[in-house]
Amino acid sequence: MIAINIKEWATSSFFLFSSPSNRLYYLYLISFIILALLFAKNKKEIFTKSYWFNPSAIFDYKVYGFNSLLKVLLITPVIFSVFTVTKSVLGILYFFFPNFSAFSLSDGSLLWVFTFYSFIINDFFRFFLHFLMHKIPFLWKFHRTHHTATMLTPFTLHRNHPVEVLLAQCRNVISLGVISGSFMFLFNKQVGGVDILGVNFIGFLFNLLGSNLRHSHIFLGYGPMEYLFLSPAQHQIHHAKDVELYNKNYGIVLSVWDILFKSFRISRDVKISGFGTGEKSVEHTFKSQILSAFKP
Repeated sequence: MIAINIKEWATSSFFLFSSPSNRLYYLYLISFIILALLFAKNKKEIFTKSYWFNPSAIFDYKVYGFNSLLKVLLITPVIFSVFTVTKSVLGILYFFFPNFSAFSLSDGSLLWVFTFYSFIINDFFRFFLHFLMHKIPFLWKFHRTHHTATMLTPFTLHRNHPVEVLLAQCRNVISLGVISGSFMFLFNKQVGGVDILGVNFIGFLFNLLGSNLRHSHIFLGYGPMEYLFLSPAQHQIHHAKDVELYNKNYGIVLSVWDILFKSFRISRDVKISGFGTGEKSVEHTFKSQILSAFKP
């Protein structure tokens, strides 16, 4: 049993570069290198040992390996599933709107509607959990691990406390259930979406066109487009240790949620002095990053 789990861990973690659903998919990393060479002020800096093997980056690798092993080895009770959430959402909607008549669209149109519908709702759920992790002190204790990174690399995406990983999995279940239940209610039909290599095509393009620059030192802004899509520079503002830039740009892809929640900040004229929580010294260890979060 253990051997099978370790094999699963190896194929899902150390060969994650072959999965298009992971932001570390090899095509996304190739695009990261190309864009870094195009926009980095110092072209050679991206290939230095000090960038990929500094204490902060090394901890990113360790915590990712630990979290992926934890997912495989731990057997946790299934409290709810996507089906359970879907059924609950349908029940609630039919209770409040018993006479609702579903919209009628062709299968081709439904395909595109579902693609954008699922993307927008999922993007909101990702934003909202992130927002709560900053606003609720108890949740911040766990999310803080992500923000103690003092050097951002593509692997920093996976620098998450195990509790945050669990919360993200719950968020995914709820998000998928809400999407499925509400779409079935609105159109009385369940369809797939337009995808590339099994990934929602909008998410695929987002990952391919510079999503990994978000966790880097390459300050790339989108100009006026930042009012629609969050740029790598805007996410770096979110990671900045500068006090005046705290609590900005919680979003993943769309800017609308930050605009609505008044946490939006464009990147124009912004100067970042560094990344992290602003603490004088940060230990990139499991004791300080993982275990300390459980202290009262």
